[in-house]
Amino acid sequence: NKKSEIEKLEKTKVRYEKELTELKMQSLRSQMNPHFIFNSLNSIKLYIINNEKENAVYYLNKFSKLIRKILATTKDKEVSLSQEIETMKLYLNIENIRFQNKINCHFDIDKELNIETIKIPGLILQPFLENAIWHGLSLKKGDKNLNVEIAKDGPAFVRISILDNGIGMEKSKIINKKKGLKKESFGINISKSRLKSYFKDFEHKCSILFTDLKDENQNPEGTRVDIRIPLV
Repeated sequence: NKKSEIEKLEKTKVRYEKELTELKMQSLRSQMNPHFIFNSLNSIKLYIINNEKENAVYYLNKFSKLIRKILATTKDKEVSLSQEIETMKLYLNIENIRFQNKINCHFDIDKELNIETIKIPGLILQPFLENAIWHGLSLKKGDKNLNVEIAKDGPAFVRISILDNGIGMEKSKIINKKKGLKKESFGINISKSRLKSYFKDFEHKCSILFTDLKDENQNPEGTRVDIRIPLV
């Protein structure tokens, strides 16, 4: 009977942890959707006001496809890495409107990696990409580059690296402090918690590393985020 009670408690604990993860995921979406949707629609509206009908239709189609994907993700606890990449490409495409498409976004995916079979929580990369755009690239002059590199990292991990050539973390922290903003976004903190919860039963642990990139003279060259996802 004691063993049965312990098993029952464990099952209850697992169920509540899953429910907590879902609540956190919904919390992330509630932060992203109103802000992002409002700004995206305003950007598309400018094309209509300026009588750029082709651009307006093009981006409205992209936007509606992205919203459908977000709604589909709401129903599922996990998505394939392939689905996540496709959704993030749409997201970046829409965000880029507000920069007159001046951000050069590039995805470099290891061809030997089967991204269809790797599972992760949906929309997990969005806060990191948003952070790279608005805290790194938005204040940078000249070329704006955002690269996402996905490759196997040893036998047990996949590494997702997000690199921007923005103003760097140190300068961004100074600016955010002046504006009274927190050091780290709510979305990134939620993503960290979701990743930790999702991979908690894996043999290996998920890790996230932020690196300030600098040139040989120690001038800022941008930011790199490495997300190591366990396969086992």
